[in-house]
Amino acid sequence: MFKMHVTPIHPGEILLDELEELELSQVTLAKHVGVLPKTINEICRNKRGISIEMALKLARALGGSPQFWLNAQNNWELSQMNEKQFLKIKPIAA
Repeated sequence: MFKMHVTPIHPGEILLDELEELELSQVTLAKHVGVLPKTINEICRNKRGISIEMALKLARALGGSPQFWLNAQNNWELSQMNEKQFLKIKPIAA
């Protein structure tokens, strides 16, 4: 059974912290990466996830790697799953 050792946070919270630290507005980042301000705002409000394309844009604009953003998104999604609904599935291969 999969166990999370760290409580993941939504990547939007990470993005919001990064913007605050850099003193950048959501609108400025949106214009810089070529998306609507609404898109960045929805990510920052945990209403939208990080796509592969957005991970690449954020990595280019803010530094770091696309994998950082994708890992944050994947960890968040896994933390939101209810594993109990999958307990009936038994291993098919060793």
